[in-house]
Amino acid sequence: MKQVYKNNIPVLAAIFLITGAAVYLLLFWRGAAFKPPVQDDTRWELMLEEETGRLNSVPILLYHNIDGKGPFSLDLETLRSHFALLKNAGIGVIDLPDFIDRLGTPSRPGGRTVAISFDDGFQSMYTKLLPLSREFNYPVTLFVYTDNVYSRAEKSITWRRLRELDAGGVTVESHTISHADLVRLYARNTPESRKKIFDEIYLSKRILELYLGKRIRYFAFPYGRYNLPLIQMCMHAGYERVFSTDYGSNVITRNNYCLRRQHIKRNYSSDLIEKIVR
Repeated sequence: MKQVYKNNIPVLAAIFLITGAAVYLLLFWRGAAFKPPVQDDTRWELMLEEETGRLNSVPILLYHNIDGKGPFSLDLETLRSHFALLKNAGIGVIDLPDFIDRLGTPSRPGGRTVAISFDDGFQSMYTKLLPLSREFNYPVTLFVYTDNVYSRAEKSITWRRLRELDAGGVTVESHTISHADLVRLYARNTPESRKKIFDEIYLSKRILELYLGKRIRYFAFPYGRYNLPLIQMCMHAGYERVFSTDYGSNVITRNNYCLRRQHIKRNYSSDLIEKIVR
């Protein structure tokens, strides 16, 4: 037995040597491949700038009503002060379709920019937002749910007023039919809930296209709530992008399908608004 062991010593030694060399090379090459660049490396500085630089990111501001009730409704003068802040700070307001067309490209917008959006479709969009957007020459995107639109009304938004908004610089896009919580509907998993989700996503797009006579490109989730299956349904419905209420800016070199929006509330101070847009 001892003789057999002695005869195998050269073989065992060779195995240990080969294994040790392999482990050494593996550790060496892994270390070389994954070694992070040092802080004074120019490439590292460029990567940091691409990921977090303000010139490479675009906040999408989200408003709701004007001179209405609730925490998400601002008075007209407060909204005017927000628009004036952007102008005085030299921050450009980019059209949402223009911003989306830039996604995934390395080109910057040419300065700090934001995009402006509104949800739901109140009458104040026609009576107050449209004149204000024209005064500042700021493009705005309005996401409406179709149950909130009437054929004839004095104090509500109508299809005729929506067409005027869309032609006047306030681009109209989809926000479902009834403003239902799609995540809750999806969790029910019944034939009725699946049919309703289809209507909220697919049918709302077709209704808006019929009444406005244009292609609807974007969809905003009610309450900002979504999941992966809902996003996939929006893709199949033909929406180019969808929008949540997740906080944070959108990096222009990341071609994301679901984009973030900064919710603006009534009690936000001017300092907070400035922090968001700068």
